[in-house]
Amino acid sequence: MLTRYYIPIYIFIAVFFWLQSASAQIKGTIWDTKEIYKVPNYETISTDSAIGIVYQGLTYKGQSKNVFAYYASPGTLSGDRSKDKNLPAVVLVHGGGGTAFKAWAILWAKKGYAAIAMDLRGNDAKKQHLAGGFDEPGSLTPYFTITPNLNEQWMYQAVGDVILAHNLIRSFAAVDSNRTALTGISWGGIISCSLAGIDNRFKAVVPVYGCGYLFHNSAMLKELDKLSASDKATWVKQYDPSQYVGKAKMPVLFINGTNDGHFYLDSYAKTYNMVKDKNLSIKIGLKHNHSYGWGNDEIYHFINSYLNGTASLPKLGAIEMKKGSITSKIKTVVPIDQAYLNYTMDTTSVLKDRKWERKVVTIKDHKVWLSGLPDGITIWYFSVIDKRGLQVSGELQWMVVN
Repeated sequence: MLTRYYIPIYIFIAVFFWLQSASAQIKGTIWDTKEIYKVPNYETISTDSAIGIVYQGLTYKGQSKNVFAYYASPGTLSGDRSKDKNLPAVVLVHGGGGTAFKAWAILWAKKGYAAIAMDLRGNDAKKQHLAGGFDEPGSLTPYFTITPNLNEQWMYQAVGDVILAHNLIRSFAAVDSNRTALTGISWGGIISCSLAGIDNRFKAVVPVYGCGYLFHNSAMLKELDKLSASDKATWVKQYDPSQYVGKAKMPVLFINGTNDGHFYLDSYAKTYNMVKDKNLSIKIGLKHNHSYGWGNDEIYHFINSYLNGTASLPKLGAIEMKKGSITSKIKTVVPIDQAYLNYTMDTTSVLKDRKWERKVVTIKDHKVWLSGLPDGITIWYFSVIDKRGLQVSGELQWMVVN
């Protein structure tokens, strides 16, 4: 005799809401396929302080693609994974020329997080091509290639494989699936900007350097301009973060340097202006590479404040001009150590080449306060540094130059 099992209605309800959560805002995008909502199969290929895994990515050239990643947690560091319980998790997305950085995953594991860092170029732990992985022609990432088959385009695969990595880490018993965050560097920052508006399961997102409006002004514009008009329009519509970041529902911290050689401040400002719940950390002299990128302590403190309830970053309000004074309210739970006016007087059209200066300004009545701007300023913004040494910025202010 067959035994019938009756599933209580509350389980159906729970599954329904889980599926709603799992779909995030992916529905309606080009990634809205059955496989994007699955927890990918994976196998462990190495065991160390960080676990090397290969997981099943999106379909590619008619078959499932392999993606290499490192997974690290406090338990992988100690060798006792039984102690990993209810962990917050972070998804780490590398930039151009990057890989699944083991050191990056370990950095977060040391902070008490579960972390997954995947390789989006089709390579393994030794930076060699992974069997069944994405194919890079001549070992060059085809960032802008538009092919007849959508699933052969790098950006389509890269964004999808980050979503699948998120599905995977959320499925681990050691992880609290309701406390996950995303951070990416350079091209990983581009992907993170887009995913902020695509996968709303993340509770915080931090794109470093990368932004949208690449077609407006960026080092990538020359590569976009090599495409046919049709392919360029297709790429922008499908992949530029300007199409997605404005839908972000979670808080986003944008980090960049004033003179970044890849992502220029005008496109950067257009990007962050689309996000309602944002914070900024624009730094004079910030260099551009992976280690400089993930070395910004603001990333951890921002994410940790939303995932673990620790002290948040300071936040600067809108600029107010009254009776000859310029002010910006400071919202903070940690005392402010110093405030600055950051500015450039250069008028060169090449934003990355402008010389920036800064000077100390007054903090009074929980506001940054300035009596007036120096003559000749073309772009400026306020910034503050708190007692932890963490720096946040106000929005860029652009002066009209005749």
